[in-house]
Amino acid sequence: MSIHVLRLAAALYAAGAAAYILFFARPRHLRAASTGYALVAVAFAVHAVSIGLACGEFGGREFFNLRGGFGLLGWLAAGAFLLLQRFWRLPSVGAFITPLVLMSVLPGVFGLGPNARGPVPAIIRLPSLKVHIFSAAGGVVLFAFAFAVALMYLLQEREVKGKRFGALFSRLPSLDALDRLNQRLVRGGFAVYSVALVTGALVAKNAWGSFWTWDPQQVAALVVWLLYGGMVQLRHLGVHGRRYALLTLAGFALVIGSMIAMGAVPNVTRHGGNFQ
Repeated sequence: MSIHVLRLAAALYAAGAAAYILFFARPRHLRAASTGYALVAVAFAVHAVSIGLACGEFGGREFFNLRGGFGLLGWLAAGAFLLLQRFWRLPSVGAFITPLVLMSVLPGVFGLGPNARGPVPAIIRLPSLKVHIFSAAGGVVLFAFAFAVALMYLLQEREVKGKRFGALFSRLPSLDALDRLNQRLVRGGFAVYSVALVTGALVAKNAWGSFWTWDPQQVAALVVWLLYGGMVQLRHLGVHGRRYALLTLAGFALVIGSMIAMGAVPNVTRHGGNFQ
């Protein structure tokens, strides 16, 4: 049942993304932006129903495969985007973020990921695991937003350096504003991801008796944490602009690549929901 509701949410996300892309292409169509916001808001609510149904069907295991993991990321990203629009009203950003939300729910739409049915281990009900899941997803969402902002920065920089001052220049925020926003998102994502790293170690201790086991999932998470921690420090050393934007793109590519690899390769990690 949850898969059918998720497909409805995906269709609404697709319509919302199309509306925001239309607004980006034709800024005079202000109604397109308001329509896009309304569609994403409805999709967010429908998606929440899908997650609730999935929890009832799979008892928590759903968040440990590609379908549930990316679906949760998309839902949190949609909620964060709606809050962003309420406080800052940057509709042009919707043309970059809403497609990312849509892509995150596609694994669930096409039914990717292992079967999550079966008995639910008691450890899944522990508060530390819930905090770990939501902090990890929240950190990745902020990294995804930073990716979108970095992409906007590079596009805007190309317009400025080429002295074309065309459509993108008039639609995107200034280079300075994008650079500062990127830095704030990276710093915020690093802080939230740090919580995920600590709570993940606590979950590992409860499940397998050790905080650290050199499992590929733990190693990948540590590499991501070190990369973004290094980016935070580089900012203090004066690294910004194009170099910082390129680092942001590379960092998010590492995040997504590791998530797909860990979820797609069977038995590569026992941290992917195998608590037996």
